[in-house]
Amino acid sequence: MKRIILSVFAALALGGCALSEGGDGARPKHRNVAVQAYSMHKITLVQTLEKLKGAGIDGIELFPGQKLGGKYPDAKVGPSLNAEQMAYLKQILKDAGIKPVSFGVTGGGSEKNIEAVCKFAKELGITRVLTEDPVASWEIWDRVGKKYGVTMCVHHHAKDSANQYYDADLVKRYASRYDNVKANPDVGHLSRCGIDPVGNLKILEGEIGSIHFKDQKEFGNPRNQCVPLGDGKLGVGRMLAELDRQGYGGFLVIEYEADWDNNLPQIKKCVEYLRSH
Repeated sequence: MKRIILSVFAALALGGCALSEGGDGARPKHRNVAVQAYSMHKITLVQTLEKLKGAGIDGIELFPGQKLGGKYPDAKVGPSLNAEQMAYLKQILKDAGIKPVSFGVTGGGSEKNIEAVCKFAKELGITRVLTEDPVASWEIWDRVGKKYGVTMCVHHHAKDSANQYYDADLVKRYASRYDNVKANPDVGHLSRCGIDPVGNLKILEGEIGSIHFKDQKEFGNPRNQCVPLGDGKLGVGRMLAELDRQGYGGFLVIEYEADWDNNLPQIKKCVEYLRSH
């Protein structure tokens, strides 16, 4: 009997550990990890892909305006690329073995521009486009996105930015009206707002289409203080546990906004953290 009781307590203890680490959802066997190319915006996309080839990532989030480089040194990534430049973009991505998974942050504005962005994304196999466009345009993003198989994800910065999309209640209230509009929480900017990232993610349950995953040296500091995942104060383990509980299977996009001239070692540390947790 004593052995049985001990076994029961052991099982309860293990269950408690599993709950604290992974919430109600199991840790996925493979986390989808990408890097936002803006992390290396000082160099061309060709150079960025060359650096990231050995980083162990699954994908890249392209950002509008980065110079393509290589054969087209002054061409900028985005819908304005011509057919030859697009073919070159596809080739350098294929050669690097890195899949383009999202694009942004970009503006849409008119329906014509939104369609151009969604068409560009579809041609590359991208299913997520990040924007901070006003709520009035979300119906257009939803309608055009359905046509091209693209989901618009609402991005935000800190409280000094032009919108209030750091407010999870606001985003969920409007995004829940559409099939192809989701949230793109940026946990680093949430910290800069003094908003607990886990609480924000809880509110957005069911509406998270992508996420910018970061850690910061201090919580609540309005300055941007990126550090490798696990080295800061944002509670990365708690955030992963909450995403696992929700069954989030999208990409964790590392956007490392520090050490601009040489942040590859820090990005690799972030990837290693996500592969081991």
